[in-house]
Formats: sequence, structure tokens, C-alpha cells
Amino acid sequence: MAKGNRRNEIILASIDAFSRTNYEKATTALLAREAGIAEGTLYKYFPSKKELFLACCRYIEDILITRYDAIYKECKDQPLESLKRIAASYLDFVRENPSMRKFLAFVLNNSFDDDFRRELEGFINLNIRATERMVRRAQELGKVRKDINPRVVAWFYVGGYFTLILMTEMGAEEVEDPVFMDRYLNILYAAQADLPQDTVAGRSGDERA
Repeated sequence: MAKGNRRNEIILASIDAFSRTNYEKATTALLAREAGIAEGTLYKYFPSKKELFLACCRYIEDILITRYDAIYKECKDQPLESLKRIAASYLDFVRENPSMRKFLAFVLNNSFDDDFRRELEGFINLNIRATERMVRRAQELGKVRKDINPRVVAWFYVGGYFTLILMTEMGAEEVEDPVFMDRYLNILYAAQADLPQDTVAGRSGDERA
């Protein structure tokens, strides 16, 4: 088997193992067994358990970034549509990949580890900057009011990634609603230049009832 394929198989097996237990309990012996290889073979691909864990992080990040990049290219100069489709794509991802969503939640809850924190910060900051650019572009196009702070909106948007994980884990029925994403992005739609604020406030209250 090609080395790249075997490496990915180890990563996928490890994501499953980490998501079922925790970082401390997931020994290299367990991780090797889950991947169907000898413990010594594991070290040929990853010098330590931490390096394997970080490789799992980057594997998931790469999947998401690839999906987001495809949406950016399709939507081009439609920033609000891009944001809506990215959020929908992320929701699909966490619903379809329970092990990966648990893994992402685990990384957030273990940000006290400097290496884990740096990895998480890098991914989050990348998403914050991209979201902020899209909000600013929407302002330039007259789609979003100019008096809102794009960075604050970006933080709420990206922070919502973990809200979607929680809602999916808890089986929240709202995520099954076909118009859920429109409501989820209400913070952006409320900022649209041509939408009165009282209309949005009334809609968010009435429609969720």
C-alpha cells in the first residue's frame, strides 16, 4: 500500500479512537491496534502521539478548507451567499462525520495544551480573516450596513461552528429544518442594508416559535 494511503488510514482510525476516548487514554498501543498495525510501525509515520493528534487536526482542517475554497470559487462576488453555503457545508460535515465533530470539540476543550491551542488558533484565525473579508465586501456592495463591525460578525459566525457541533450532538431538531441556515445566519441578514431591524427582530421571534 502506498505510504500516503497508509498514513491517511492511520489518521482516520486515530480520529475514531480519540473521539471515543480521550488524549490521555488513547495510548500509542491502542492507536496502532485501531489502525491494524504494529506499534513500531506507527512511529515510522508519526514520531509521537502528539504529532499524530496534530496530524488528525490538520486532516480535518484540510477537508473543510477544500470545501470552503470550492464555494468561494463558485460564488465569487456573492459574499453573503458564500457565507450561507459555507455554514451549510459545515453543518453537513458535522452531521455526516460524528467522529470528526467529536474530535473538533475535544480540541476546543483541551486548548490549555500550547500545541493544541496554536493549531486551533491557526485554523480559527484563518476562518475569521476570510469571513471578515466577505463581510467587508458585502458592505462595499451595499448588501450590509456599514455601521456594523465586520470582525465582530466574523467571530460570531466562526464561533457558530462549535454551536453547530453542540446542536448536532444534542440532537437539536432545529438543524433538520430546511430553512435553519437562513435563521442561523440571522446576524448577517439582520445587517443587510435594505432590511429594517424591527422586521428582523419580529421574524426571529415569530418564526422560531
